[in-house]
This record gives sequence, C-alpha cells and structure tokens, in this order.
Amino acid sequence: MAEYAASAPLNVSQVRWRRLRNLVVIAIGLAVTGALAIHLISGGVVLLKASGMVTREHIAIGVPYQETRVRQVFVHPGDRVEAGQKIAVVESTSISRTLAELAVEKSRLDTRIAAIEARQVAIGMLLPAAEANVRQTQDYLDKLSSASRNGLVVDKLLTDMTRAAFAAAEKQQSLKAERVSLAGELAAYHNALKQVSDTYDSLQQAYAGGALYAPVAGYVGSKVMSAGAVLGPGGNNIATIYTGPSFILAYLPDSYLFDLKVGHRVYVRSYAQSIIGVVEDLLPMTDAMPPEFQIPGDVRQRGQVFKISIPEGASLPLDQKVRISTCYFNGCDSGAGILQEVMHRIMNYVERIEGYAR
Repeated sequence: MAEYAASAPLNVSQVRWRRLRNLVVIAIGLAVTGALAIHLISGGVVLLKASGMVTREHIAIGVPYQETRVRQVFVHPGDRVEAGQKIAVVESTSISRTLAELAVEKSRLDTRIAAIEARQVAIGMLLPAAEANVRQTQDYLDKLSSASRNGLVVDKLLTDMTRAAFAAAEKQQSLKAERVSLAGELAAYHNALKQVSDTYDSLQQAYAGGALYAPVAGYVGSKVMSAGAVLGPGGNNIATIYTGPSFILAYLPDSYLFDLKVGHRVYVRSYAQSIIGVVEDLLPMTDAMPPEFQIPGDVRQRGQVFKISIPEGASLPLDQKVRISTCYFNGCDSGAGILQEVMHRIMNYVERIEGYAR
C-alpha cells in the first residue's frame, strides 16, 4: 500500500503530461494542416511565393571589334580587381588593318601637302620674274608699235613681239591662278589630314594595343574567356565585373492578388541560410523567369521583376537561387524562428510534390 501511494502522484503527472503533449501535437497538426490547405488552395494567390536570384550591379568587359582573338587573360573567376587594372589583351585583325590603312592615308596626304607647299614656294619664286617679263615685253612691244607707225619695223617682227607679250601675260596669270587654286587645295588636304589623324588617334587610343582595363572595382564573375579564344557575334564578353552591394532580383507571380509595396519585409531562403529582406523597388517590367526556375514541359512562366535589399552581413553568393515568401507568425519581427523554419520546409516539400505531379 505504501508503494502504491508513493507512485500515484507520478502516474498522475505522466497522464497530465501526455494530455498536454497530445494537445500541443494536435494544435501543431491543425496549424500545419490549415497552412497547407491555404497554400494548396491558393496556389500562391494569398501567400507570396516567388523565386529570385542574388546578383549585383555588373559591367561586361567586352570588345566591339570583329575578328578578335584573346591573347592574354590576367584575371580568374572570383578575383578582386581595382579600377584601372588590366583584365586582358586582345588582337583584332580588322582594327590592325584599319590602323594600317589610316597610316597609309596619312602618309599619302602628308606627301601631297608637301608637294603643294613646294609648288607654292616655286610659284612664289617664279611670279616676280613673270611679272618682270610681262613689263619688259610690254615696253618692247610699245616701242615696236611706235616704230612701226613710222615705217621703221616690219610687220612680222611686230607680230612676233605681240605673241611673246601675250605669252608672258598668260604665264603670269596662270601662275596667279595656280597659286589661288593651290591655296584652296592645300586647305582641303589639311582638313582631310586632320580628320584622318583624329580618327587614327581616336581608334589607336580606344584600341590601346588591345589592352582591356576594369572600369570599376569589384569581383570577377564565374565566366572568364580563356586565352586563344576567338570572339564572335553574341559572344564578345571577356569577363563580367560585379560591383556594389548584393541584392535579389525576384519575379512576382501573376496570380498573387495582394499588392506588394516598397518597404515590405519578406522571408528569403536559400540552401545555406534564411534571412529577412526588404522590398526596395518594384521595377516597371516583366520578364521570363530564369531556366533554373522553369518547370520542364510547362508553360514558360513570367513575372513582374522586383528588387529586394538584403543585410550587409548576409553571405549569399552571386547567382544563388532563393525563394521569397511571406513572413509567417511575425517571423520578420522576431527573426526566423523554429516554427517559421518548419513552415517553409513544409512548403518547399509541398512544392516539390506539386512539381513531380506535373
């Protein structure tokens, strides 16, 4: 009897604990069942369920030249680069050929300008002599004309002298006209030389011997062209530099009924961690979701693009796929607790089952 009396309170405690545990399990089961029902029935209409990808502002380092081959590459995926750092060296047959043709044209124009200037010097030296010759022949012609009126000169001599005076005047006027023509031609050649020289200098400065430099500081992306590769249309990017803080580009489903506004906090989950993000901007455009989020054999899905800022301490890698959803149980205010995490794990499991069913 003593042993029975001593064990009675213990049995009562165990019974009460079992009842309490059963109530807790039933409550959790009802909550999970209700959440699953809402999730399955709504299909993303009431509860936000979006896909996104971690990215940064990025700049593509490419070449707009044709017939280009990569000679050297000085960076590797993930490298930290500074502004002005050399990324690669390329050689373009078309640019080299164009520079050579411009150099030949510059040489031809220089030669022509030198010839015109030499001719101008010659005209400057010949013109005084031609003018003096005109004066002398005209004086002699006047004397012969006076003598011819007195009958002292035969007509043939007067005719020959008239022809010589005309030739001297013609030579003088020809030199003057040529001097004016050469001045205009020289100005045109100087203008053409300036244009060719500016084009040559601009192209040579832009080409810079084929060297490519980083315009900003940042990190090199995962895709870097290897040395010896030939660049063609649609594939002329050597590397991509990501700069600035990381953010998420997500795709808002068309079926979502409620307005998503700037400043709303959302739950962001990746394979590695879960964080709280803030809707920073709703971009005025729609785009097809990346292939990683598309369901094989299903209609290609689209959605409005929106931007989510993430905490600075979040170590989400670039191009990491994430899932964006509504914060359950005030998870955005109290942090991602165990219940919040369990709910999202259940939702992800249901989504996988839905994908298999399709």
